[in-house]
Amino acid sequence: MIPSIARQASFAAAALKHALTWPARAGAARRTMAQLARMSDVELRDIGLVRQDVVDVGVLRRDAGRSASAERHVAPRRAKLAA
Repeated sequence: MIPSIARQASFAAAALKHALTWPARAGAARRTMAQLARMSDVELRDIGLVRQDVVDVGVLRRDAGRSASAERHVAPRRAKLAA
């Protein structure tokens, strides 16, 4: 019984931490997207992106994992360039 309570308390603490740190994570994501939007096409190409990638990630739902989605979107193109 005790391990179950401890596990539930740990889960609740992690969920609370996630909720409390959301504003900081959202602000960092907005700053990153703004920085990417200011980059030139040449700079974006240097890091393996194109302008459309920035637009595509910007329109994702707020609760979607933008980094993971961006990586799935860019990975095929990176593989093609590496070949």
